[in-house]
Amino acid sequence: MTTFFQFSAVEVYGLYADSGHESRQRKRTACPATPEHKASSVRVGPLHQFVNHNDREQKIIWGLDNAIHQDVMEQFERQKFTGFRTCPAQVTFADGGTSDSYREFVVTGWGGVAQPESGVHVCEECPGCKWKLYGGVTDWDRVIDPKQWQGEDFFVVWPFVTHIFCTARVADWLRASGLKSFTIGTPFAKEKRRPHITDSVYPRVALSQYFPQDLAIKYGRPLGIE
Repeated sequence: MTTFFQFSAVEVYGLYADSGHESRQRKRTACPATPEHKASSVRVGPLHQFVNHNDREQKIIWGLDNAIHQDVMEQFERQKFTGFRTCPAQVTFADGGTSDSYREFVVTGWGGVAQPESGVHVCEECPGCKWKLYGGVTDWDRVIDPKQWQGEDFFVVWPFVTHIFCTARVADWLRASGLKSFTIGTPFAKEKRRPHITDSVYPRVALSQYFPQDLAIKYGRPLGIE
């Protein structure tokens, strides 16, 4: 049986990238039918994160998009981990110093869509854009379907595309790496601690807002979520 894990940020707010700076890097287009639905959100230019600390040992910077120091990315490549791409990125620290030694970490692995047995279903959808509201999770252990997983070490599952999942070999390596700035746990561990999981709702727009365009077409178009 394949065991998966969740690769996520540490729960220390002061270590996150400033979301205001990140948001201002994005160009947004409203839905023609329902203006509050964001039909598209495209970042203009390379990722540039701003953090409110000066800890250069934080090699993984979490935000709306994520940046990882190039030294770590080289280690990922030596380990032959799969399911990601990298793009240029900058990180500016609280003292004003800007580092060009980071890379945007773009997950490309595909784990399919949540299994119906998990209870995930569409509650609402908009005719003007691809906005959908998902909810009704009743069994978190049935969300990831190993049969839909394409075999990459890092991957996402729709509609939980803001969660990064990884294989056991990635989890074991990260735990032994001595790196800071991340946590490794069982999938959806944080959600499982919530008292009313059936009340959880997940608004989502097109897959292309979270996933590379070519892969959004490949995996999302047949599902109508491109």
